[in-house]
Amino acid sequence: MTKSITIRPCRKSENFSEISKLYLKTWKSAYKNLLPQNLLTQLNEHTWSPQKRWQNTLIAENDLKIIGVCSFGPSRSDMFSNYGEVYSIYIDPENQHIGAGSQLLKQALNDLRQHGYHSVFLWVLYNNMPAICFYKK
Repeated sequence: MTKSITIRPCRKSENFSEISKLYLKTWKSAYKNLLPQNLLTQLNEHTWSPQKRWQNTLIAENDLKIIGVCSFGPSRSDMFSNYGEVYSIYIDPENQHIGAGSQLLKQALNDLRQHGYHSVFLWVLYNNMPAICFYKK
């Protein structure tokens, strides 16, 4: 059975604690073999401040539960000053491979295009093969 996914803009009244917990869970899963364990152990839900970037964030929901988050906006790098940037995209590990990431990325790219960005980039760890394969699709 395919899960029904809704993509929507983040709201100022969002449950940012829930988003921070999603970031933490996703980081510990996605980066467990890519980053030093002592770094991952030091992370907690207060490591992130998603409320600072809510205007440029999309939410993926399934049955009104947040299962994914994508933040984007103008480039933060001088090397790509006229580009849009996908800052982050994180999907709950238990809800990966159901299309939420693809839908979030597609909507983020559409939003960036509507804001005049014709070129977009993102950063990925060189050894993060699952992410690289996802972005190449």
